[in-house]
Amino acid sequence: MLMTQVLADLYGCGPIMDDPAALAAAARSAAQSIGATIVGEYEIRYAAHGLTVAVFLAESHIVLTTWPEHRLTLIDILLCNPNMDQRAVAAALKERICPTGEMVVHEARRRIDVRP
Repeated sequence: MLMTQVLADLYGCGPIMDDPAALAAAARSAAQSIGATIVGEYEIRYAAHGLTVAVFLAESHIVLTTWPEHRLTLIDILLCNPNMDQRAVAAALKERICPTGEMVVHEARRRIDVRP
């Protein structure tokens, strides 16, 4: 099986990037928009600043990590369902988290061998 992991860098983000509830809501909304099943979430705030918010899906995960001092948010999206669009998730997250900023998308191909 072949999957594509989408890693996106969002530059020029606003204050929402320092709000864990808003980030989690954005990730949940993006997941729901493609029919993914949310099974859990977790957040951590770093000293002195920054967050990581993870939304766990039956299909894998969405992880957001922020550096407010650099106005940077990193996104990690992995979906095991080939019918789900990781790029649509990234676009939805950009609109919520960094609508006037820049998004740079990287794709990593992941292969799972199904050998006996």
